[in-house]
Amino acid sequence: MAKSIEPNIADLANGWLKSYNLDYKLEQEYLNTETDKALSDYFTKNGGSGANRPDAKLLLKDKNLDHFPILIEYKGYKDKLVKLDASGKVENRTAKNESHFKNINSFAINGAVHYANALLHHTSYTDIIAIGMTGHKDESNNIQHEIGVYYVSKSNFGIGQKVGEFTDFSFLSEKHFDAFVEQVRTLSLSQAELDKIKEQREKEIDTSLVRLNNDIYQNEKGLGENDRVYLVAASIISTLGIPGKVSPLEKSYLKSSTEKGSTDGEIIVRKIEAFLGEKELPEQKK
Repeated sequence: MAKSIEPNIADLANGWLKSYNLDYKLEQEYLNTETDKALSDYFTKNGGSGANRPDAKLLLKDKNLDHFPILIEYKGYKDKLVKLDASGKVENRTAKNESHFKNINSFAINGAVHYANALLHHTSYTDIIAIGMTGHKDESNNIQHEIGVYYVSKSNFGIGQKVGEFTDFSFLSEKHFDAFVEQVRTLSLSQAELDKIKEQREKEIDTSLVRLNNDIYQNEKGLGENDRVYLVAASIISTLGIPGKVSPLEKSYLKSSTEKGSTDGEIIVRKIEAFLGEKELPEQKK
């Protein structure tokens, strides 16, 4: 197998970013608290805990003062830009609705879209740009590179939409970024595509809930079936939050304290009460 030229690809691409005077950060550098925490909390490209580290990341602002996180992943082989499914979408899920870790690890775009979903799940950002770049050296030892740019957003359910064809990163420069954002804003999905993505997301949720229920069954032997349902529902409600009113429950809040009023259960109950209170539900439904 040919040797990876990822260091050359990273050097070329980061050189572009530097030439545009962009304040980019490398994989272990701090960008901001919100994005770095999201990348840390989200499951990794291998499915475990740890940290997700894009090769480069930056935060850009358009003329309307909207912020766009930019997440970039590099690879160093000819055919490792993106893996698509039969419908032409980034293939980050298996037929069993589980994360396709092989693709996420092996392909630049798939990895970048994975990182973008971390921000969709755990930050207030709703529009994220996922960039992948790879390449190889030809017979003359010249670098031949490929770039993929995908828009990952709440509106497309994190699936990712290809923005266009690009030969460098100049679309991120101050001179061209507003025009790039306008190009992004023209992207849309048909109702049939939206319905298919919604159906897939519902199946993913079902798969996650079944796994969660099984984990609780294995680890909390004393809980009956109804109690497990209540625990799952409580866990979901407590972590939802309401923007500007109720902050979502963070796992760091739960410290297994035995102090009265500060047990994990009491903390979760308070979050649920705050959530239901803001929803102004009738007492019977609470």
